[in-house]
Amino acid sequence: MDRKHIHLTLIIALASIFSYSNLFAQASWEHVKAKNEPGKRHENAFVKVGTKFYLLGGRGMKPVEIYDPATATWTQGQMPPVEMSHFQSVAYHGMIYVMGGLQSGWPSETPLSHIYIYDTVEDLWVVGPEIPKDRQRGAAGVFVYEDKIYMVCGIINGHTSGWVSWFDVYDPKTNTWSKLPNAPRARDHFQAAVVGDQLVVTGGRKSGYQGQGFEATIAETDMYDFTTGKWSTLPSPAGDIPTQRAGCTAVVVGDEVIVIGGESGSQEKAHSEVEVFNAETKKWRKLPSLITGRHGTQVIYSEGNLYVAAGCGNRGGAPELNSFETYVLNSSDTQKDIAVTDGKLSASTETINFEKVKPYFSAKKSITLKNADGNQGVLLTYIISTDQSNFGVDFPYELPYMIKPGESVDVEISYTPQATNSTEGEILIKSSDRGNKQPLSIKLKGN
Repeated sequence: MDRKHIHLTLIIALASIFSYSNLFAQASWEHVKAKNEPGKRHENAFVKVGTKFYLLGGRGMKPVEIYDPATATWTQGQMPPVEMSHFQSVAYHGMIYVMGGLQSGWPSETPLSHIYIYDTVEDLWVVGPEIPKDRQRGAAGVFVYEDKIYMVCGIINGHTSGWVSWFDVYDPKTNTWSKLPNAPRARDHFQAAVVGDQLVVTGGRKSGYQGQGFEATIAETDMYDFTTGKWSTLPSPAGDIPTQRAGCTAVVVGDEVIVIGGESGSQEKAHSEVEVFNAETKKWRKLPSLITGRHGTQVIYSEGNLYVAAGCGNRGGAPELNSFETYVLNSSDTQKDIAVTDGKLSASTETINFEKVKPYFSAKKSITLKNADGNQGVLLTYIISTDQSNFGVDFPYELPYMIKPGESVDVEISYTPQATNSTEGEILIKSSDRGNKQPLSIKLKGN
């Protein structure tokens, strides 16, 4: 072999070695080297919005805690308006939506009655629309698919009874709920994941079933195909979750669902297993286990890394954790996170004139509100008339209402004069903030 071919062979061999090393660059989970620590909590959520990570909720009243990877520091945000636990939070246009959770004490917790929305830019909680009373439950799976928020399964009566296989969709554009076909089986204490057009529901249990606490775990993996609108159950045992557990967390990376941690009747310690389900092949495989087993938290995927924080170290409620771990994945999906920037509310006009309207007759005109800048949604919290005897407002949706980035919504203004003299008024439109923004004002004139 000549020198040229020897050099080429060496280059190929070295490339192969480096590629192999990269594939197995991290053989285990590592502690995140943060400059400070968050508080201890469990039955909480952990979600990425933009470039930052947010710990929310948990048993008792816990403030939001925010991790900034750029500075490796935790800071404290606002306290939520109510206790919230046992929920899978979702990021939605720069805000965090909470639904399908529980509140109050074990074992008879009650479901959250409303959606709660956390504005990450303003560090502000907003009480959102009420969840239909006949669909309220906690410990449910929640996820976003094609700009709508879905909730599947859950439990009505805390940890005692009322397991449901319900499947619902909430449309933030219209503030409306719709029922979808029930899942093949009821379960709670799990997290849902959607891969492409396939919903994957695995893990969890029926809390309190036949008096069982941690033992009533579920083996089967159920899938919902959004293209056909049908559920299926994977054949056992190949499709079953390898380690039966509840209180586990799930995240999607590429065409795979990574299921982490949990609790079960098989061991006192919380589970540390990390198991991966491929939605294409329908097969499971393993990744290295956590440093510290935990249940009752959520996992984040960001720029090629998995992150998990908080949770509980044993089955049940103690000890609460604040440890923070990461794992480097060999994934081509390493898109850079983009910081959240505040949306800007604008109106199509600053003044509306109503002319020659007879007393007690009505005229109507419309204005268009637009989220004209930034990548965060604008959350409208109130729209009012300062002269309600003459000017009215007809907004077609329940407030609070999100205008997504780059989108708009119409508001109808009516004028019903009570006399022949000229009148003036104002429409005030407020978005979520902590009192540091003036309401958007539309001047009104009549006759």
